[in-house]
Amino acid sequence: QVVRDRELGGVVAISGGLAVGFSYYVVENGRGSIGDIYVSRNWRGRGIDRRITAVVLDELDHTATARIESQCVGIGNDASTGFLEARGFKRFDRQYMTLELVSSEGTPSGTEEPDAAGDGISIRPWEEDDFARAAEVIHRSYRGRHDSRINTQYRSEAGCAELLTILTDHIWCGEFLSGVSQVAYQSATGRLVGVLIGSRIARGAGHIGQISVNPAHQGRGLGRRMINSALTEYLRRGFDSVSLAVTSQNAGALHLYESCGFRTIHTFPVFF
Repeated sequence: QVVRDRELGGVVAISGGLAVGFSYYVVENGRGSIGDIYVSRNWRGRGIDRRITAVVLDELDHTATARIESQCVGIGNDASTGFLEARGFKRFDRQYMTLELVSSEGTPSGTEEPDAAGDGISIRPWEEDDFARAAEVIHRSYRGRHDSRINTQYRSEAGCAELLTILTDHIWCGEFLSGVSQVAYQSATGRLVGVLIGSRIARGAGHIGQISVNPAHQGRGLGRRMINSALTEYLRRGFDSVSLAVTSQNAGALHLYESCGFRTIHTFPVFF
């Protein structure tokens, strides 16, 4: 859609007619978002990533941007990282984690019954009517947290709704799987207090793009229960692995994912 609207900016590094690297970005509502920076394996370590980043920032400097975000998951962009740090960008590290369903000893073997924990909270698959309440839960869960500094969408309920639309209606984060996605709700009132969004990013590979629990209900194991329900459904559908990403400074979430069997395979910096 961004390409069709001619709103996708970017640059390509060329050597002898061969594309050896590229980056793309989007400018929206005064925010420039660098989508990623790629350099071919044989061309890494030569500073091409730094030169690409310098050109992108120069282009963004000439647009009506009040903020620039870079959440590149790329590999080997050390020169780009140094350049952004030298330009005064704030840095956080994020960890890309995976869990092998077939070999994981912690993979759950059954589905959860309503209010299985006896705390008045039940877990069920996502329903279409959950959208607005899920956006509210996401907003509340990130208020004042590190991730709301990294991604301004978390700072408002409208922004969280935009993010949720990307997760559920677009292919950017994979094919949305409503049957894998889970919500936690109060059995008595039906109020949503937690949400997990699951997708398929490749054959046999699932991805958890969002896990949020209302702060008033955190620390009660709801995140773990939603993860277990999602993993059970992934396994039932024949998936081999599931991935997710977490900000390293979010120690509680990182510990939860590690205790569920996820292991870090790639750490990358994000900037704003």
